[in-house]
Amino acid sequence: MRLKYFIAPFIGLSIALPILALIVYFIFKSDFSLGLLNNQELLDYLKNTSLLTIGTFIAVVFLGTLSAFLNARFEYTGSKFFGFAFILPLAYPAYIIGYTYVGFFEYRGILAELLNMNIKLDILNMYGAIFIFGISMYAYVYILARVSFASVSSTVAELISLQKMSSIKAFFIVYLPLAYPAIFAGSILAIMETLSDYGTVLYFGIDTFSVGIFKNWFGYGDLLGAINVAMVLLVFIFGILAVESKIRTKYRFVSSTHSGKKMEKVKLKGIQNFYAFGVSFLICTVALFIPSGVLVYWFILDMDTLDFEIFGFLYNTLSLNILSSAIIIALSFVAVYFIRFYPSKLSQITHKISILGYSIPGAVIGIGVLIFANLVDNSLGHVLIGGSIAMLVFAYASRYFAVSIGSIENGFSKIDKSIDDASKVFSKSEIKNFFVIYLPLMKPYIISGFLILYIDIAKELPATLLLRPFNFDTIAVRIYELASNEMLYKVGFPSLLLVITTAVAVVLLNTKIVRGKR
Repeated sequence: MRLKYFIAPFIGLSIALPILALIVYFIFKSDFSLGLLNNQELLDYLKNTSLLTIGTFIAVVFLGTLSAFLNARFEYTGSKFFGFAFILPLAYPAYIIGYTYVGFFEYRGILAELLNMNIKLDILNMYGAIFIFGISMYAYVYILARVSFASVSSTVAELISLQKMSSIKAFFIVYLPLAYPAIFAGSILAIMETLSDYGTVLYFGIDTFSVGIFKNWFGYGDLLGAINVAMVLLVFIFGILAVESKIRTKYRFVSSTHSGKKMEKVKLKGIQNFYAFGVSFLICTVALFIPSGVLVYWFILDMDTLDFEIFGFLYNTLSLNILSSAIIIALSFVAVYFIRFYPSKLSQITHKISILGYSIPGAVIGIGVLIFANLVDNSLGHVLIGGSIAMLVFAYASRYFAVSIGSIENGFSKIDKSIDDASKVFSKSEIKNFFVIYLPLMKPYIISGFLILYIDIAKELPATLLLRPFNFDTIAVRIYELASNEMLYKVGFPSLLLVITTAVAVVLLNTKIVRGKR
């Protein structure tokens, strides 16, 4: 029985091993000194990463809040369609959207052909990268802020009416402050994904910390240099999380005006309906319609020379993603189950450590896994786990464990404690509790967690590039290689395959079967 108290801590520590290995290796092996902070290359990484972070934050807050407020508070032409379409950019990795826009705006590109003019808009710069990340990541803010805006009670509407506030004044004084926690939570998710990106920033020529890690490891063969950059990035991220924590604490409140009856949507007519439709259509055009159209155009252009070997990469992607997602969701289920039934201070500590991975870029996690694999292989005297699928799955688990934990914890929180008491009295088998009682009750949450994991892992590039076995490529890696070789039109077919698989997961995630029971 005592052993059961250590199952959750063991899982938590195992998940956190790459991060712990990186920190320990840095302390005992690294040649890092404060003088390195004056290194011009490191300062460039800091400057570019900071500008990209700030710019992306502004872009996702603006687009996410605007789209969420429109969809949550108003009914207008196409509002139901736009409510779903606003989510679909999550199916697109940022680097694919980046490639499509470069092809759209380049000299004699798609826009030039449409207008029959030799024009070019250079977006391969910081402003272009911020634009790409903004339209790629705003859906994180949209999803959370929409729930917040839609939850406002009818009492608030009555107060606004009594005060005779205009719609704009009411938005800034009432609605926006109520949604601050959700907006900040969504923006942090977007920022973490931006910091983790490698494909987009490399292609756009923006030297961020992620690029620095790869430059040191692949370019210079300098593992210690890569670790130094990774640790500076780690400190940068913890600084962001500390600021976010203070902001969240400041705006943590529950509106006392929330009642059972929610505020009804306002039906827009005339010029207001036109404006709402126009804004929604514009957001969907830049974030969804143009990237999708470019990919379809490239696919048609490449129709006669399609590389059908891409289906082999698709098989690798699907098998790896499904395997990884299943393992991670299973570990999360076991960990949360044993924390619930066999709680301890140790399990709480290891649980908090294990969920740090989502706030740490894939490149940093990848370096940590490399260190761990090298340590094990060196101690054994031969290569056993280095360069294996197992290490890639391990990296995914460390990076995305928090995603699945959130879904599973949400599910367990909905199960009444009386069921726990009944299972202890009437069931003598832990395995029977797992499969007969809790697994059926948790099914919607397990499915939603699995789908979220699948979407995130399918788009992951940095960790996959670092850790994939020799001669094992995923679709994401193949897309990256084609774009790196300036074969943009060849990106269309594999990108469509990747986006279709992730879009299916996004659609399933928003069905009543999953969404309605979470």
